[in-house]
Amino acid sequence: MDWLLWLIWTVWMAGSLLSMVNALLYRHFRSQQDQRWLDSKNEINQKKVCWIVAMKGFDKQLTETFFKSLITQSYTNYRIIFTFESDQDEGYTWLRNHLGVTEKKAVWYPSISSGLESVSLLVAGPAKDCGQKVHNQITAFASLRQDDEIIAFADADIICPPETLSRLVVPINMGHFDVMTTFRWLIPGDAHPATLFGSVINASCATMGGHVFLNTAWGGMVAVERETFDELRIPDRFSRVLSDDLTLNSVVKRSGRTIGFVRSLIVPSPVQFTWYDLFEFGSRQYFMVKFYSIKLYLSAYEVTGFYLAGFISSIIAITCLNNPLGWLPLVAVMLSDQIRAFCRRKIYQYQFRHQPETVRSLDKTILIEHLCTPIWMGLQFIFVVSVLFKNKITWAGIRYRVKAGGNTTVLSHKS
Repeated sequence: MDWLLWLIWTVWMAGSLLSMVNALLYRHFRSQQDQRWLDSKNEINQKKVCWIVAMKGFDKQLTETFFKSLITQSYTNYRIIFTFESDQDEGYTWLRNHLGVTEKKAVWYPSISSGLESVSLLVAGPAKDCGQKVHNQITAFASLRQDDEIIAFADADIICPPETLSRLVVPINMGHFDVMTTFRWLIPGDAHPATLFGSVINASCATMGGHVFLNTAWGGMVAVERETFDELRIPDRFSRVLSDDLTLNSVVKRSGRTIGFVRSLIVPSPVQFTWYDLFEFGSRQYFMVKFYSIKLYLSAYEVTGFYLAGFISSIIAITCLNNPLGWLPLVAVMLSDQIRAFCRRKIYQYQFRHQPETVRSLDKTILIEHLCTPIWMGLQFIFVVSVLFKNKITWAGIRYRVKAGGNTTVLSHKS
């Protein structure tokens, strides 16, 4: 029995130590990256970017800010395609009215000289055998031009500082990577415990990026060099799937290519969760992972499962078995967790140093980050377990069924 306990505790301590070391070194590696990729002395040819955004609905607090952040990028050579399910979509109507374009010619050209060439609005229609977001993207692919040298994607629930696109694609322009990505940092929009826990859980994923062997394409901010895009036949690969980013991730890695991650580019994404919202959001993420990245899904099982097993067994050893040695792994892990939490706070303070309101919002998560690791690891474990036997999911009002291999069928649309 003792050997089993020590096996669990050793894995538990090792995992916590690795998480702490990763957070400790994050700023160092971020600085190295920035010196390599963002040196203003480097004169880099800025390839033409086609930025595709699959949108649904209109958020009074976010959509206008998001749109303005996209059209005011400092990058000198890009165009944007917004794609919608329906011309009755509130977001489509707002954009069309805001830009003053007609339904027949939904293309807008900026009146002032800038790096933005144009903004196009496309209507994809309802999906039948793939995710609606993926269907929208496939429609946009049909509008790609020969001079689009980089294909980029963005989600509509983030805020993009002016240098976002430049930072994302500079490693591609320099020839260092064919595919680049980053991640989001969920910014609490209120003080609801579910919102704060969601932010902390997401942060644990956000700060894992940067190591080539761990990097995973995130559809909310990813760019692909055009030659790679064509060679991997991305439009064909997206056919009949629900997840765009995990499908892209799988295709890229199977081709032997690596994915780059810009540590200093993690973008803010405002959120507000109820407990129901958090469970729906978390379980949906792992539902996608289960079907499109089984190794990542099993890793999530191992990481969260061993953490909980280590924590619970040490408490039982101390309280029920009168085994004082249970204090050793418990104290070691708690100490590692405190250092990790301190470092993670330093990461977001620097990341959003020009956004004091964002930092203040994230400071609400401090107690949860420091004192509640077993709880939020437990929540993640619940998310992972909850989708083990599921093959149906509702996302953005659409009911899907996903079969082994990832093939997707639309079961119903919310009227």
